[in-house]
Amino acid sequence: MKRILFYTIFLTQGGGIEVATINYMKELIKEGYKVDLYVDYNMGKDNIREKEIKKISKEINIKYLKSEKISKIIYKLRTLGKRNRIFNFPMYFLIILSDYFIWKKELKIIEKIKYDTTITFFQFLPSYITKLKGPTHLIFLHGAVSNFFIGIRKYFKNSYLKKLKKYNYVCTVSQGIAKELIEFFPILKGKERIVYNPIEFDLIENKSKDISELVKEEEKLIKESYICSVGRLDEKDKDFTTLIKAFNILIKENNVKEKLFLIGDGPDKLKLEGLVKELGIASNVKFLGKKTNPYIWMKNSRLFVLSSKSEGFGLVLLEALFLGKKVISSDCPVGPKEILKNGKYGSLFTVGDIEGLSKLLKEKLLEKELENAEEIKKYILSKFVNKIF
Repeated sequence: MKRILFYTIFLTQGGGIEVATINYMKELIKEGYKVDLYVDYNMGKDNIREKEIKKISKEINIKYLKSEKISKIIYKLRTLGKRNRIFNFPMYFLIILSDYFIWKKELKIIEKIKYDTTITFFQFLPSYITKLKGPTHLIFLHGAVSNFFIGIRKYFKNSYLKKLKKYNYVCTVSQGIAKELIEFFPILKGKERIVYNPIEFDLIENKSKDISELVKEEEKLIKESYICSVGRLDEKDKDFTTLIKAFNILIKENNVKEKLFLIGDGPDKLKLEGLVKELGIASNVKFLGKKTNPYIWMKNSRLFVLSSKSEGFGLVLLEALFLGKKVISSDCPVGPKEILKNGKYGSLFTVGDIEGLSKLLKEKLLEKELENAEEIKKYILSKFVNKIF
């Protein structure tokens, strides 16, 4: 039996990476691999994905590398760093220092285990794992390479290349990322592999009909007419601000009854709630928080919107399409255009274009429901289903 060490960043509710981690666990176990799961950050009671993994197989060994205390200090510094960059320096110092001592100890432990493959499932995890001799080493890139070197990271472009060269293969979750990778680092040509994240379509279909997790208030809400968006409330990448402002124009300039439901949580929740109050649309916008089952909300929506500044792929957009929803997405780097086939299966707008998005919201609400839903499903199943091995 082949043995794999899978190294990921969080097991919190999170977003696409956390969902993909769960799906990979299922796929690898199904294929007969022995899997050990290393998780970089221990977020204590927020490690809700751990329960899902234990349901897959009791044989998956889960180990958190950083302590809960260190993990939460780093997360706090990251949040503070969004307001004042000075907090980024102690954050990076703590990450680098803790990684060094953790891996100095861990390498002695795991070198005794004969792994066939290691999978580093996030682009900014450290590369100490490549010091293991024998396994094939893979690293996954989940975001636009052009966004990797913004701010202080621009000084680490060369060191990042050195890091990537240590891996046997650099896996990207979309064609766009693969293209950018080679544009930035031509020397990696031949190492790149496009591996779409696994998606449990049957599970998504079943969960979209499951009302068991809805409380009484939600049972009423879900019957309303609403626009839906799902994602981490972090304006560095997601840009719910543009969506909220476009929605504000929509309801104030048109006779629109639809509400806006936002599913997710994150460091900018209070900021976004403040914006909604400032615009005077608090009764029209609902922050529903984290949901273990967002699919029932997506399925019952009139329209799904992704307004991100950047995506690695845009898994949630693919899921909404699969559920037969009309979709609007920002034309951000790098996944939406690929998923929507250059606008054939959904509308694209320029990142940050509030007026443009508002017009598309109005147009899409006036359109009939999707008539080519089956065609889209066939397209998704034929293009975005592949395996890591």
